[in-house]
Amino acid sequence: MENRKSNRHKTDQSIVGTVFTSHNLNDMFYGKMKNYCDLGLYAEFQTCLKDGTVLLVRTTSSAPERLTAEIEEGFRSVSLVEVKWSKPLSANGTVCYGTGLKHLAIW
Repeated sequence: MENRKSNRHKTDQSIVGTVFTSHNLNDMFYGKMKNYCDLGLYAEFQTCLKDGTVLLVRTTSSAPERLTAEIEEGFRSVSLVEVKWSKPLSANGTVCYGTGLKHLAIW
């Protein structure tokens, strides 16, 4: 059994991330947020992201599809995050990357 500092909350929200720099703002990474907590989130992207990369991530789901989660539970519709790890996964013959993201700022 894993020893986690925070409770995880399952979800299946569509998200988009962009590298948080002054250039390459058009590089977008689409994925799915699979779970979240007050410290960060786990998402699956089609792109492998380098550890330490800082992203601006936001949900793209329409308002009726969004959760009624509280910010104290860790859900953010917009968040500045750091990539902690990214590992290849294979699902239904398609390769994606399971990615651990840590919240850096909350707004």
